Amino acid sequence: MQKKVWIGFIVLVALASPLYGQTTKTQWVDSVFNTLDQDAKIGQVLMIRADSYADEQAIEKTAAQIKRFNIGGIVFTKGGPVSQVKLTNYFQQQADIPLLIGMNAESGLGLDSTLQFPTPMMLGSIQDDSLMFFLGSEIGKQLKRLGVHINFGPTSDLNIPAHEKTGSNPIYHYGEDQNRVAAKVAAYQQGIKSEGILSIAKKSPDYGLVVKNVQIENQADPNLNTLFTVDPNRAFPLTQLVKDGADGVLTTYEPGMIFSDESRVYSTPSEVISRAMPLLYSGGSIKHQLKFNGLVFSFVPTIQLKKKLLPTEPEIMALKSGSDVLLFPQNVGGTVRKLRKVIRKDKVLQKQLDESVKKILATKYDAGLYKRNTVATDDVPFQIIKPAVTALQTALYEKSVTVVKNDQNVLPLQQLDSKMFASVSIGTNVGNTFTTYLSKYAPFTHYTLQAGDDIDVLSKNLSPYNYIIVGIFQHAPSLENVYREFLQQLVKTSTVIVVMMDAPSKLAQLDNMPVIIEAYTDLQVIQQFVPQIIFGGAKADGSLPVTVSENIKLSAGFQTSGLGRLSYSTAELEGLDSKTMSKVAQVAQEAIDQKSAPGCQVLIARHGKIIYDKCFGFQTYENKSPITDQTIYDLASVSKVMGTLQVVMFLQEKGLIDINKKVSVYLPELLTTNKKDIIVKDVLTHQSGLAPFLMMWPQTVKGDTLLPHYYSPVRDENYPLQVAPGLYASTAIQDSVWHWLLKSDMLPKPARTPYTTRYSDLGFMIMHRLVERIINQPMQEFLNQNLYEPLGSGTVGYLPLNRFPATQLAPTEIDTLYRKTTVVGTVHDERAAMLGGVAGHAGLFGNASDLMKIAQMLLQKGSYGGQTYYKPETVELFAQKQFENSSRGLGWAKPGDSSSPSSRIESPKTFGHTGFTGTCVWMDPEFDVVFVFLSNSRFPNRSAKLNTTNIRSRIQDTIYQSIFIYCQYGENEPDHKLMEYLRKSIN
Repeated sequence: MQKKVWIGFIVLVALASPLYGQTTKTQWVDSVFNTLDQDAKIGQVLMIRADSYADEQAIEKTAAQIKRFNIGGIVFTKGGPVSQVKLTNYFQQQADIPLLIGMNAESGLGLDSTLQFPTPMMLGSIQDDSLMFFLGSEIGKQLKRLGVHINFGPTSDLNIPAHEKTGSNPIYHYGEDQNRVAAKVAAYQQGIKSEGILSIAKKSPDYGLVVKNVQIENQADPNLNTLFTVDPNRAFPLTQLVKDGADGVLTTYEPGMIFSDESRVYSTPSEVISRAMPLLYSGGSIKHQLKFNGLVFSFVPTIQLKKKLLPTEPEIMALKSGSDVLLFPQNVGGTVRKLRKVIRKDKVLQKQLDESVKKILATKYDAGLYKRNTVATDDVPFQIIKPAVTALQTALYEKSVTVVKNDQNVLPLQQLDSKMFASVSIGTNVGNTFTTYLSKYAPFTHYTLQAGDDIDVLSKNLSPYNYIIVGIFQHAPSLENVYREFLQQLVKTSTVIVVMMDAPSKLAQLDNMPVIIEAYTDLQVIQQFVPQIIFGGAKADGSLPVTVSENIKLSAGFQTSGLGRLSYSTAELEGLDSKTMSKVAQVAQEAIDQKSAPGCQVLIARHGKIIYDKCFGFQTYENKSPITDQTIYDLASVSKVMGTLQVVMFLQEKGLIDINKKVSVYLPELLTTNKKDIIVKDVLTHQSGLAPFLMMWPQTVKGDTLLPHYYSPVRDENYPLQVAPGLYASTAIQDSVWHWLLKSDMLPKPARTPYTTRYSDLGFMIMHRLVERIINQPMQEFLNQNLYEPLGSGTVGYLPLNRFPATQLAPTEIDTLYRKTTVVGTVHDERAAMLGGVAGHAGLFGNASDLMKIAQMLLQKGSYGGQTYYKPETVELFAQKQFENSSRGLGWAKPGDSSSPSSRIESPKTFGHTGFTGTCVWMDPEFDVVFVFLSNSRFPNRSAKLNTTNIRSRIQDTIYQSIFIYCQYGENEPDHKLMEYLRKSIN
């Protein structure tokens, strides 16, 4: 007891020595070393396992081992970040000599509530090695925040080439090309070390270390330190890591691998006699042949032989082979006693132990353990999972995706109209994230292949489709024989794109497929990203790191191009502060809670990347049908700009109309009315003098009775126009509406003065008649053919009940006056309903995602998905302010327009529109932002709360505030360099 107190006192003095002028590492190491007896030295070479979620009994057992045996270090294997920090502080308090804390965090901390980064195989497919540096750096930062000193990584092993594999379950590292792997692990190591964390290269001795030309079985006592020789090719990555300053090497063994001599291959370690077991712990060989002076760690539990060993025998073998640190001894007390006995009889081993302990102490000094530090426990999760970390994780996964085959340059898919799309999910159910994101780009029919399904029937059902996207998930191995035959049938009739969301080895049986994407995993981030590659929202540039078959070899990978379609990103990557953006959900939820709307969709994009896509609430206040990204809303007056105006822009660009001419030039029937002199431009800017509103439906009823001249409860050739479910109108009502419009009064004004701006629906009702007169077809057909279908905006259009079930449509009102029913799927505006659901001012339906595509096309000045819809000058003309005394563009609302309230801090270049039903779309070219908000705020009784609470404009304000706050970060922000690099790398 007195001896332990004396040791503790000397160590304490040594710990404080920098305060008294003894500042050199050597002084500290020597002063601590001289306090250690033999058992304490042995304790220093041991690192034991710890679990921060362990029960109190297990924790106290570990603490007792630390105190009793002077344990050198702890390796945390699982738990949570906060609990680990607390336990680290506790264990450090128990140790006479501060503990080295280690983690196997090569692909992330692996703790609860922390992010996991891609596997080495996925990282091996990334062509940008700078991302490996940033990965190492970020993991280093996280480890430092937890008080960890050692990271056991990176793995320096090469994959065995396909023709040398002996088992059916290959182990995947970073790849099989020595130069490519060496560059990646070196960049990773630099990143780790840049944060002051010790980088320990992992090496399986049977993988790059070859038995010399001896017969092991006949050797009485082989020289264990020289029995191995380094294969310069397979050990090349390790050699580079050592040259670049690896702090240590961890020798371990992974089941299923091989090691060899010059004449024989051992397929399992059980073939090796116990005398040769230290070969698996080749510390001496590594030190001698690679001139390595760092620490060699041995992972004791990997020794598994048919010949049963005593509990402490593996540790003895590991030490004899030249290892400095023994990880996870099976019996700590027994190991100390047995090693003490062995070392007492072996002076060489005693010398080696002393050298190892001094190296360990020197490492502790370098880690700052010459002084006691307590790791702060506050704000740990936030500091570990920052937006930059999430962005890095996403970028790494996305950059790994590899287009292995792309016959006839099928990818990315450009033409969407006149094509039929289907997906097949193998190994999971439909409705997964992969199929959800496919549907964001084009109308899809989704199928699944399960065990027992009839592939002939499924193939027949799929035969009409032009493109079939087949997703093979990680739970599909049992279906391998089935889906191989199934795919062979599909390629006979359709273009098939196979997405393998599993290990590359699975590609061997698919190598005759024309288009193959290797995605490596079916994690959600991958399921979201692959559809973006398929449709040109994002690029693919991964490169296969291994050879799979004769047709799929190392470095296979096609770089696909983007088509300018929307893709998905994070707030910070697009220059917005995510913390500020979280207020969007608060405002949207406020709308639900205050009954401003039963539900809503919010979609926000910047730089062509969707950074916010969320649904809130339900279709009604009964809370039965939740809002989804496929919910379709009545867009109300947004129809003016996303419907009628799009045709006007087309006609103006083609020279078929002139906005500076009178409307009567194109509609001669106006010549005999008070509207004969109105100009197209004035109509589009709402300053033509038309009455702001004209209620027409009362003229079609008498009392509470709908006039039979206009209405019927049954649809037939005389009453073809659906006003509401169970209510149909005759074509005569269209003539009456047009007649009433022509006879309507103009607004009063002084003579020889222009009309001021006065918002009116009547102008776009006139424009509807005008454009149909020129295009000579129904406006809805023209828009479907020339805009909505080519864009992939399948839900946008008129008369949605002809294409979608009523359950997908949000109801807009319980109409107690005119239609006397719940209005759902038919247009809310009465005048548009009288016209059969297609009007110039209302009638358009759609979901937020499909409306966003049209908006993004306009923000991109008329181009989207590799197609040009308008010339840039056309979009710019219509979007700009037209008159000094008016804030409006041509059709578009602009900042300051009281009829379409918007953010007070948007740029003057912003253009967009709002809708009476609680909708809006705004595009800001200055900030490269699109904002879409859809709701049915007028349900059930035309409540105006959404307007009075300014929900839409407050969300829009939040977008700009998040941009401004992000800009304040500046170059002094710790993650600024990383974020800037990721932004350039991804874009």
